[in-house]
Amino acid sequence: MKTRLIMLGLLCAANLAHADLSGKGRERKHNYIDEGPWQEQLLPLPAYGGMDWVELEKPATLKGQLFIDSKTLLLAEDRTVRFTLLQLSSGGIENISHEGVHCGERTQRSYAYGDSVNKRWIESMRKEWRKLDRNNLAMKTVVQALCPDNTPPLNAAELSGNLAKASTMAGPTKIEPIRK
Repeated sequence: MKTRLIMLGLLCAANLAHADLSGKGRERKHNYIDEGPWQEQLLPLPAYGGMDWVELEKPATLKGQLFIDSKTLLLAEDRTVRFTLLQLSSGGIENISHEGVHCGERTQRSYAYGDSVNKRWIESMRKEWRKLDRNNLAMKTVVQALCPDNTPPLNAAELSGNLAKASTMAGPTKIEPIRK
């Protein structure tokens, strides 16, 4: 009987030791600081005009051309990438917008649309961030260029380097879109 009690006591002690080693019943320590929920940084729209367009390499299935304005390319403090985008159709129709991408979350937001006649921005009525549309080849190409492998850039220099790597190298670094 004495042996059984000793064995039972050892089993209980071993079980308690195992529970303590597994971390059950205590709070885990992390190597990061919880900054709370993500908060979007409010930034003014860039001035309209004077863009320095950089053409992006694109898949053959995407018609037209894609350009990013290197002057408005910004890694904001909220860890989003902001930029002005020009989509130029094969027929010469321009679509200019000021965009934001949250690389890690795979979300995007359009802040404003360009009015090239009156040389101004028209703010987007849609304020929410939305998941990237897998079928939107243009935005998929832009996000892959600025956030390769879905990895957010660590700093402004890395973001500029990502744009340089994704740009077409065949022509000059500054490319003016064809306007009809």
